[in-house]
Amino acid sequence: MASQQALHDRFGLPLAFSLSAVLDDQADPLARLLAAISKAGGRLGHIQLVEQPQGKTVYDLQLFLRNDEHLQQVAAACKAVSGVEVTKLTDLAMESHRGGACEMRSRTPIRSNTDLRVVYTPGVARVCKAIQADPAKARQFTNIANKVAIATNGTAILGLGDIGALAGLPVMEGKAAIFWEFTGISAEPVLIDTHDPKEFVNIMEKLACGFGAIQIEDVAAPECFYITRELDRRLKIPVFHDDQHGTATIVLAGLYSALKLTGRKIDQVRVAISGAGAAGTAIAELLQLAGVGDVVLADRAGVLYRGRTENMNPEKAALAQRTNKDNIQGTLADAMRGRELFIGVSQAGIVSKDMVRAMAPKPIVFALANPVSEIPVADAYAAGAAIAADGRMMNNALAYPGIFRGALDSAAESITVEMMLAAAAALAGLVPQGQLMPEMMDPATHQAVAEAVKSATAKKR
Repeated sequence: MASQQALHDRFGLPLAFSLSAVLDDQADPLARLLAAISKAGGRLGHIQLVEQPQGKTVYDLQLFLRNDEHLQQVAAACKAVSGVEVTKLTDLAMESHRGGACEMRSRTPIRSNTDLRVVYTPGVARVCKAIQADPAKARQFTNIANKVAIATNGTAILGLGDIGALAGLPVMEGKAAIFWEFTGISAEPVLIDTHDPKEFVNIMEKLACGFGAIQIEDVAAPECFYITRELDRRLKIPVFHDDQHGTATIVLAGLYSALKLTGRKIDQVRVAISGAGAAGTAIAELLQLAGVGDVVLADRAGVLYRGRTENMNPEKAALAQRTNKDNIQGTLADAMRGRELFIGVSQAGIVSKDMVRAMAPKPIVFALANPVSEIPVADAYAAGAAIAADGRMMNNALAYPGIFRGALDSAAESITVEMMLAAAAALAGLVPQGQLMPEMMDPATHQAVAEAVKSATAKKR
């Protein structure tokens, strides 16, 4: 399957708009309109001829732009073209979420009163009584076996930070849309408006009986560690933290592919990780379980080492005990020096070309900070990287839909390390020759992950 790289990424422009324009046929201004967009720095996607009223032609043009200021510049350039009337500018991201990106619908047609009485009262009472007598039947006679709660308090939303649960809802709805499109899972956003991790856990525990699994999403560290562990301890359904489990699985899959491309072995790779929050912690743990022997992490205060007191918490202290075998100290640059693999899950622009040059020859660079990476991929290659990737290339949406599909289908009670290792190996096994990751838009990708997770669950039992 051919790669379906997003045009946003191909053009390096993050925003998509639709421009509707009426063109005067006599002036024939289309070529000048396209030239004006290009001169103003915009890039074009689809061009659609909508209709042809007398003497006019109406077009919809898909534009890719930098920001709102750039939008105004391009719009002004278009309006200045003789014979062009700009009638509408549509923000495609806003429009895609108008009314919500997901919704719940009936799976059973109700076309008559007879249908209604079968689906609802009095027929539904028989189903309720059956579940009351045997709660296990809920997996068969409700949607629980295919239903995931996407739970957030909005404290670490997708590159935006602590914006609150309500403002984070569009992200959760987008996740729900991904679940359905890739694996047919019915996922429902659950907003828990609290900064208290104990309250979060108590609320989610009470709601959990209506779900087959829980995805903890965009909850800040270190609270996310407590929430995930405590819910996993209390509940007999899978509890998955996307920033931990999903990101770690994708990084390991990318490493497997990079090792093939560079001819290295996993026990020969020394790793520097920028970021010691949820993602960095989980990545370090999974890489160590997969066979990486030397992992060093750094945060804003520098390298994590045994005995450090600045900017520490119990999670980081425990992490320092499990990593940095030589107990080195210093900055991120010190952590990267001489190492074969850099993984960034921190912040934009903190890695220079010189820092990459100071790594081992032909290093692997995974700069995964979103929306802007620690170092541009092109700069990493220019500094000598053998493999370089950013968060768009290594998207955890490659992993979590299939992991949940496999966990739900096998009635798993938790997300295990074995599942994550199996998912990473399955993803690496699908990578086309010369590529780093498989195609996310290919249904076979998610099916393979699901089958690997089911197999891992069966072996565990």
